[in-house]
Amino acid sequence: MFLRVGALFWSLAVFLCPGLSAKEASRIPIPDKLVVLTFDDGNKSDLNTVAPLLKKHGFGATFFITSGWLGGEQRLTWPEVRQLQAQGFEIGCHTVSHPNLLALRTGEIRRQIEEFDRACAENGITKPVSFSYPGGHFDRRVIAILQDLGYEFARRGMDPERPLEDNGGNGRAYVPGEDHPFLIPSSMTRGIGAQEGYRIEQALEEARSGKITILTYHGVPDANRHCSTSVARFRKDMDYLRNSGATVVSLRDLARYVDLRNRPQDPFAPIIRRLGLGVGTPRCDNAEAVPQFSWQVISNGWTQNQVAYRLLVASSKEQLDRNQGDLWDSGKTMGAERKVSYAGPALLPGRKYWWKVQLWNQRDEVEIARITPYQSEELITELHKSRPGLFSRACSFTVRSPQP
Repeated sequence: MFLRVGALFWSLAVFLCPGLSAKEASRIPIPDKLVVLTFDDGNKSDLNTVAPLLKKHGFGATFFITSGWLGGEQRLTWPEVRQLQAQGFEIGCHTVSHPNLLALRTGEIRRQIEEFDRACAENGITKPVSFSYPGGHFDRRVIAILQDLGYEFARRGMDPERPLEDNGGNGRAYVPGEDHPFLIPSSMTRGIGAQEGYRIEQALEEARSGKITILTYHGVPDANRHCSTSVARFRKDMDYLRNSGATVVSLRDLARYVDLRNRPQDPFAPIIRRLGLGVGTPRCDNAEAVPQFSWQVISNGWTQNQVAYRLLVASSKEQLDRNQGDLWDSGKTMGAERKVSYAGPALLPGRKYWWKVQLWNQRDEVEIARITPYQSEELITELHKSRPGLFSRACSFTVRSPQP
């Protein structure tokens, strides 16, 4: 019955909108708690431990295989990879030898992916459309090659928006249309440093209002302790997703939800925009005759300081949304203060006004040096800059009438 209704809906959509393609007409709205589950490297536990539990819960997943490691100790073999595919799971590319792609010549990068694709074809594996950057290393060359070779999605790590955490940790959700599909961030990477249960709760909490949570695991357990997840921890994670009502899919399944044509023209632009400080808990104290604005600094896990701010006060939210402080624009003001007095023209008591603030940062050079081997030269250059972060959310306030 459900399939017949779905087919009828699709036919009606195409009839009413003749310019709509079948793929567009069948695209599903992104539900809250949409989760993509990924596993890197090709571990024995993918088949023996992970797959049975995922099948039990009805979860999809992508297994990113490093083809040159197959047949090694605690690694899958090609017949076992075929078993995963036969069970309905996606097989993705994690290259042939798991190199630091930043250290390779362009031709060598291409060979790592082409040879993987060729090995898949020779072993009965569907042409991959999803890619995982080994070690999270990416640059514009890799993106261009992936596009040329017919890939649709690529998952990276949590950095540079969040500090590099080899032992696991939390990143940010994937925002379709804002994030490029070849630079999908990991919302959480499991490892010995990310065994606390609250971390998956934090990751799932972000999967709302069109955002998608991307979870990254390695072996369950893994021979490399720093990225290992215990069986008990993994079971708790999967039970949590099931009990929370999450929809758990593979990376390629996102094509059912996401319009891949809607992407930033510059893949790096969204990342660079997010490298600044965030603003937390913006408040306006209007108990005095002159309003006082205050905020907290959100460093996203980095050691970085506020070195300047810009505060806008507007007569309407529409003005503020256009970044126009028609009543007061402080301009870029050097300083680390987090409480500032209004310095514009007199405000009328009882009337609603709007304000927001933007901060400039200065990063810790030691932290930048630590991630330099793992990021492109372009992004490292951007990290060295003192840059403005995104504006805080728009906040309203009302000036109180003077006491008689």
